Amino acid sequence: MVLKQLRGLAGDEINGFMDQGTEFLGELRFRDTFRVDGHVKGRIVSDNTLIVGETGHVEADIDCGVVSIRGTVTGHIHGRQRIELMAGSKVHGTLSSPRLLIEEGALFQGDCDTTPATTK
Repeated sequence: MVLKQLRGLAGDEINGFMDQGTEFLGELRFRDTFRVDGHVKGRIVSDNTLIVGETGHVEADIDCGVVSIRGTVTGHIHGRQRIELMAGSKVHGTLSSPRLLIEEGALFQGDCDTTPATTK
């Protein structure tokens, strides 16, 4: 699959991709938009967008600008701008973000904090 053909949210190009069958253990940092369809365990940090695809399985503490989940995620998820739990997603853990979208058909078990971000 060619990366330039992959699209993220709102048609943004994805400049990083972890395909199904790929495993990563440790701290993942990236710029722009990154999609995970494999397995990540550890920590994920970015100012930008993380997409967990339908086959993605993440066991991590996540701290990103936008987190969009279609797969399975376990851990603490901090979305600086927003978190999106799409239909078919399975999320277990703690969510913290000023904006939260949960589509019908998403499974969420855990705690949620939607305190608005403070401006400095």
